[in-house]
Amino acid sequence: MNDSFRQISNLILAPMMWVCSSLGFIFPSARSPADMSDANTSLLVPSGIAFSIWLPIFALCITYGVIQALPKNKTRDIFRIIGPWSAAGFFGVCLWGIVNAFAPITPTFDWAQWGTAIIFVPTMLLLVKAMLLVTDHKEKLLGLERYAAYGGLSMIAGWCSIAVFLNWTPQMVGMMTGAGMGMQIANIVMLSLALLWAVFIIRKSGANRVYAFPIIWGLAFVVLKRATVEPMQMMVLVAAAIGIAVLITTSVIRPKAAL
Repeated sequence: MNDSFRQISNLILAPMMWVCSSLGFIFPSARSPADMSDANTSLLVPSGIAFSIWLPIFALCITYGVIQALPKNKTRDIFRIIGPWSAAGFFGVCLWGIVNAFAPITPTFDWAQWGTAIIFVPTMLLLVKAMLLVTDHKEKLLGLERYAAYGGLSMIAGWCSIAVFLNWTPQMVGMMTGAGMGMQIANIVMLSLALLWAVFIIRKSGANRVYAFPIIWGLAFVVLKRATVEPMQMMVLVAAAIGIAVLITTSVIRPKAAL
């Protein structure tokens, strides 16, 4: 990727993620992410306050976009390595926000739900790739660079890693319950898949705790919601609590190669 194009892409797309996620505040007819969350019937939707984590994520990613766009960083290897992946991931988040806001929902097909679910898969994979690369090369970053690049990319990759499963849960749970599986069990199956992915990536990243934090954060608010909203759905509450313990343990015990 051309250096100038890479720098401009990250510089513009990082704040555009925030804009595209806020289209509901700009256009009266647009849906907001909160509208989509409220319409999600999954038992894994966390309390609304959990989504406040986007604020530090956006702030760190925007700071990263500015830092990598500085003239002195145009040809630095670290930004050449991670820049194309982060820009592509940021573009995916922007596209997700646009589809969420404007894709039609008809009585026969929910274009918004399916569109966002499909877009989120490659978006999450791109951001995870960027996170793995910046984790491998974080020693090349100093001071604010490390907080912005390593911290921002790790947090957005972590949050998207759990959000992608949440986005797919209504469709998959609908299929499982249609086949006779109980609602709580179907949601626990989706939670288990999310945890398997998270544990795999945490281990692959040498126990990147910044990546793990947003996932633990989200599950903590799943526990809170299931404990405070009727019906309680105790099986899901316990499964989410166990998931938190598993993720913390996985994050604390570093792979031998990372010691």
